[in-house]
Amino acid sequence: MSNTSGFSVSKPVALWNKPINADFKELFKSLGKGVINGVLGQWGEVAKDAVEATSALGLGSAPEEVAWLLIYRSLVEAIVSLVKGNQELLFEKPNQSDLELLCDRLNDSLERIELRIDQDFFRRPKDLPILEAVKTAFADWLKYFSVNQAQALTISHRLPTYFVFALHEEWAKHPEKYACLKEELDTPFTQANEREQSWQRYLAWLQKQVEEPMLLEAFGLKQVYVPLHAYYKQKVGGEKSEEFERRVREDEKYQRIVLDLETELEAWLEKGDRNDAIRVISGGPGSGKSSFTKIFAANQAEKGKIPVLFIPLHHFEPSDDLVDAVGKFVRDDGFLRHNPLDKDKADSRLLIIFDGLDELAMQGKIATEIAQQFVREVQRKVERFNGRETFLQVLISGRELVVQANSSDFRQPQQILHILPYFVIEDERKNYIDDQNLLQQDQRQIWWQKYGNASGRAYDCLPEELNQDNLTEITAQPLLNYLVALSFDQQKKFPTDGNLNAIYANLLTAVYQRGWERHQHPAIDGIAEKDFVRILEEIALASWHGDGRTTTVREIEAHCEHSSLKSLLDKFQESAKLGVSRLLTAFYFRESGVKEQEKTFEFTHKSFGEYLTAKRIVREVRLIDKKLKDRQNDPDEGWDEREALKRWAILCGASPMDEYLFKFVADEMRLQNPSDVGNWQQTLCHLIGFMLRHGMPMERLTPRPDFQEENKQARNAEEALLAVLNACARVTKTVSKIKWHTPEAFGIWISRLQGQRINTYTDVFCLNCLSFLDLQGCALVYKDFSQANFERVNLKGANLAGANLGWTNFEGANLERANLLDANLAEANLEKANVLEANLQGAYLPDAILVGANLQGADLKWTNLEEAYLEGANLEGAYLEGANLEGAYLEGTYLEGTILEGENFADLNEASGSDSDK
Repeated sequence: MSNTSGFSVSKPVALWNKPINADFKELFKSLGKGVINGVLGQWGEVAKDAVEATSALGLGSAPEEVAWLLIYRSLVEAIVSLVKGNQELLFEKPNQSDLELLCDRLNDSLERIELRIDQDFFRRPKDLPILEAVKTAFADWLKYFSVNQAQALTISHRLPTYFVFALHEEWAKHPEKYACLKEELDTPFTQANEREQSWQRYLAWLQKQVEEPMLLEAFGLKQVYVPLHAYYKQKVGGEKSEEFERRVREDEKYQRIVLDLETELEAWLEKGDRNDAIRVISGGPGSGKSSFTKIFAANQAEKGKIPVLFIPLHHFEPSDDLVDAVGKFVRDDGFLRHNPLDKDKADSRLLIIFDGLDELAMQGKIATEIAQQFVREVQRKVERFNGRETFLQVLISGRELVVQANSSDFRQPQQILHILPYFVIEDERKNYIDDQNLLQQDQRQIWWQKYGNASGRAYDCLPEELNQDNLTEITAQPLLNYLVALSFDQQKKFPTDGNLNAIYANLLTAVYQRGWERHQHPAIDGIAEKDFVRILEEIALASWHGDGRTTTVREIEAHCEHSSLKSLLDKFQESAKLGVSRLLTAFYFRESGVKEQEKTFEFTHKSFGEYLTAKRIVREVRLIDKKLKDRQNDPDEGWDEREALKRWAILCGASPMDEYLFKFVADEMRLQNPSDVGNWQQTLCHLIGFMLRHGMPMERLTPRPDFQEENKQARNAEEALLAVLNACARVTKTVSKIKWHTPEAFGIWISRLQGQRINTYTDVFCLNCLSFLDLQGCALVYKDFSQANFERVNLKGANLAGANLGWTNFEGANLERANLLDANLAEANLEKANVLEANLQGAYLPDAILVGANLQGADLKWTNLEEAYLEGANLEGAYLEGANLEGAYLEGTYLEGTILEGENFADLNEASGSDSDK
């Protein structure tokens, strides 16, 4: 077949004397009706009519006619998809006669265009000349529905990508209609077999994903995306500590090498080293991990060099065999007709992107355990597939903590890439090696300029009101920066105290008000803002109780029923028929698939669910406090302790709290009245004391779980009690006085919550929630409190003999007369702690921070204080016989009356003050 094969195609009107029952005029008129009716919840039927109308074109079988049918139907599909995805922006009903005239004009401008279908069309369908004309006409049509100029252009500019995907969809659905084009055109598209067609369709879909509207915007991610910077850690050579314990936990020195993230991964992909086939992207919530992986996948799909498979791990069911798990995902996804990891059907190269390692970890079992098993299975399969040459490369993204927990499995140079914020302040840049001067650039300015162009809001840089030092940490994070923009657009004001929950609360109001501006229907008057927020909280709770991000209508209904929100949910569902609920909720969650024959919904960003769940937890604390007080005032009102604990078990038992949810809970507490938080702190202390004496009333749950599940839920609920109590204490700065019924009660409880560590470098969540506790006189012999937070804890007279307290924070703690015999306090922070008359005999305190600590009368016999920081500490009357103070820092230390027989003062820090020789 000749490489110059092809033919000219124009809209077939008089040329063949065929009756035309559908044209652009009818299309735009149908779309107009669809917009008007779509607001009333009838969009689906009208959209279907607009698409199906093309079946009545009445064309013959000549290649020119068939090609026009393919193009026209694909254009219709693309335009319908764009209108449907942005229907919230189309709220103005135009004059019917004006719309008629517009449709006539648009149709006239399009029917005179002639185009040529040849090899290049199927190689580069985005370059089809008619697309430019249709884009212009489409933008003009959008303006008739009060879409502003910038929004109309933004939406219409997304048409080519939507058209390409629709082209693949149409060809795949009706191959028999377009068979004659195979004979006329010799291209990879027309001659592709079924497997190749499915890949082409899937790769077109990946490109369309980054063009789909962000939340309630006219633009997609691609229009506002700013390329991210990252760094990797490069070890600096140096002597290691001789002691095993210190060698395991010592923070070895690293250089942080800055790079452009996409450039680095492009080079890694191009190199294709079979011994370096896995890369990991690490970043906090909202740092841009998922946005980057989507953009990277879309860019690779567009280049077409290496097939790429994008797998969001909250939609992935891991199994013992990665090949089977990928096969199931591909079947459920519906695009590819084969498992790309099947050796007999495999391509020569494949890139798999696994997005959200932390979300995989939420699907049951112990979070760190399932993530670790998944990582190791990926490593095994990569090693197997790449035995002789590079076939498979894998990119994994995840939040920092889950990546850190698996860091021992990622030891290749540059294997873990840590995402950097949009802006790094000048003082922090010295912590990086930045040969390309990437950190000199304030990427916030670029984002706001792109956002201004795409939204029509005329920003050319970060607004002056937001360019404040105390907001830098927030505006430098991609997601928070965007939320700030949405909130600022709506209200032209912004909370400046840096509390993330205040930002999310502001956003809730902004989205609610934004929805109300466009709907003044009397039937929706009953949905007040507080009701809107309350329903969202219950949806978030249902998601947390599931896999952390997704839920179903049935699960939402069950949660609302339990929380006595049935009538509110009914009202909310009634508003759904008017299209209002979709407008108000589309910002927060979207349809994501099917689970047990029910549609599932997922939060558009995991942090939305975490914030709303935190609000729901704080709401329950307020309610429990009120109900317990009601019972005290009237025995016929309120709840007793068992009922309160049952409610708590239902709320917090199904899933464990983690550091991310806890941060939202702590920030939500900061927004409450401090007096109320103080009352809640006392109530929670009382409930914990009651629970430790009588147990969690799990027997009251209906239906009652089996023993193993009951035990797990009780443990989760108890840990949440401790965490929320700690959140209260961080606000009040007062000690939480729980009545321990025996000296060992706390030690037994914390052991149950703590469980077994699986490595030496992962923090244990509950140990971060111990600050401000009253542990006076508690028996904690040989307990493992490594890396715990004991800030301002009262440990007066506590028995911590032999305890592991390495790297623990005791800042401001009271350790008066505590027994720390032979305890490990390596690198512990005891700054300004009261260690009066404590027994530290034989304790291990190398590199410990004792700045300003009161060690008056303490027994430090044979204590190892090598290189400890004792500046300004009070050691009056302390017993230091045989103590090792080699290399210790003693500047300003008060040593009057100390007993120094046999101590080792070799190589004392030269800056030690004059008091040290007394």
